[in-house]
Parts: sequence; structure tokens; C-alpha cells
Amino acid sequence: MVRPVVRGTIKTSVKLAVDVKRAAHEINEDISDIAAEASAEAFASDVRGDADVPRQGAKKTRTGKAVAAD
Repeated sequence: MVRPVVRGTIKTSVKLAVDVKRAAHEINEDISDIAAEASAEAFASDVRGDADVPRQGAKKTRTGKAVAAD
């Protein structure tokens, strides 16, 4: 009597886990695609010598005065 209820609960849980895993995989693929596009744009910009996209690994310069700590 209890067995069908437990079986149904486990079956639903497994299906939910598979669906979550699939969604996470799709999100990961989207993020990887965006990162690859950004990297390609930065590389192309670096090759062209554009100044609007910072180079990878380039250090940012700070503007303004430093505040002394007490």
C-alpha cells in the first residue's frame, strides 16, 4: 500500500532532478557562449587597437586622491 506512494514520490523526484540538471546545463552553455563572444570581441579590439575595450590583464589606473586611513 505504501510502496506505490513511495515509488511515485521517488519517480517524481528523479524527474525533477533531471529537469534541473538539464536547465543548469543550458544556462552553463549560454554563459560559456557569452564569455566566448566577449573574449573574441576583446581580442579583435586589441588587434585593431581600439581603446574602448580594455585589454585582458591590463591594470586599471585609479583617478582621484587616496584617502589616508587613521
